[in-house]
Amino acid sequence: MRRIPIAYVTGGAILLALFGFSSMTYEQQSLIPFLTNHVPLGWVDAFSFVSFHYEVPISVAALGSAAFVEFFIRKGMHAGLFFVFGISLVHLLRMRRYRPVPAAFFAFTTAMTVGVLDEFHQLLTGGRTPLVGDVLIDGSGAFVGILLYTGLRLFLKADRIVKRDYQRTS
Repeated sequence: MRRIPIAYVTGGAILLALFGFSSMTYEQQSLIPFLTNHVPLGWVDAFSFVSFHYEVPISVAALGSAAFVEFFIRKGMHAGLFFVFGISLVHLLRMRRYRPVPAAFFAFTTAMTVGVLDEFHQLLTGGRTPLVGDVLIDGSGAFVGILLYTGLRLFLKADRIVKRDYQRTS
């Protein structure tokens, strides 16, 4: 029996998770009740100096502690999922013998396309707002993951070449 590469499993699981989350209304996936009932939020007041605009004003005063924390969890999930998705895509392409730069470029454009399609899917879902900022967060997460993966792989390859050459001269 042939094993399925982890890059396929990870990438597929992320795509399914994105589709599932995008299909839910904001109320269905809100973390505010959980945060309010189960997490002590007194520490959030220390961040009362943080204030910016992201579709709505984002601050502790404007949103309240639970919604403020939820905002960063949700955006962190965008970046985190696409970080792993970008790594999965570039790993898959490198396994298929793509050169590093074309693999990184294709993985990034694919991740950005998935981010755009995810926001479009949210447009079709009631109670959701598609945001260009979310696509940029998705793309940033994928970009960092692809860059780290590609850089680490190139570094390790260079390290192996240096060690091999050093052993030849010794």
